[in-house]
Amino acid sequence: MIRKITESDKSEYLKMADEFYSSEAVSHSIPKEYFVNAFNEAIKGSPFIELYILEQEGVAAGYAAVAVTFTTEGGGKTLWLDELYIREQFRGKGLGRSVLKYFQSDKSVKRIRLEITPDNKGAERLYKSEGFEVCEYKQMIFENV
Repeated sequence: MIRKITESDKSEYLKMADEFYSSEAVSHSIPKEYFVNAFNEAIKGSPFIELYILEQEGVAAGYAAVAVTFTTEGGGKTLWLDELYIREQFRGKGLGRSVLKYFQSDKSVKRIRLEITPDNKGAERLYKSEGFEVCEYKQMIFENV
């Protein structure tokens, strides 16, 4: 099951975000305060971020963080699947695929983007099997801190 995050999910979300950023799925860590900021923005209903809890048999199995934007290139509303984390004991059971299908079923969304580290071959296989294509852009960032 996938559902929007609630206030009561805060501690579990923070644990899972820390697990995700300590894993090989990401190339660098981030300050823990960023997790709190994301949670607070999602809870207050920011139009830019949505957080979801992934549950299996009533247990928090993972989470998804989605940034909402509009792109001319994509033809409209675009979701940036910023983070998709599934705890190890729940992997390989179709949960990741069901999350992708959940977002793909929203017909108001014209494009879904995501990024993966080059070594995350399992995630790459999943995304390709769900119709995602490699985008040959080189991403550049500017940190305004």
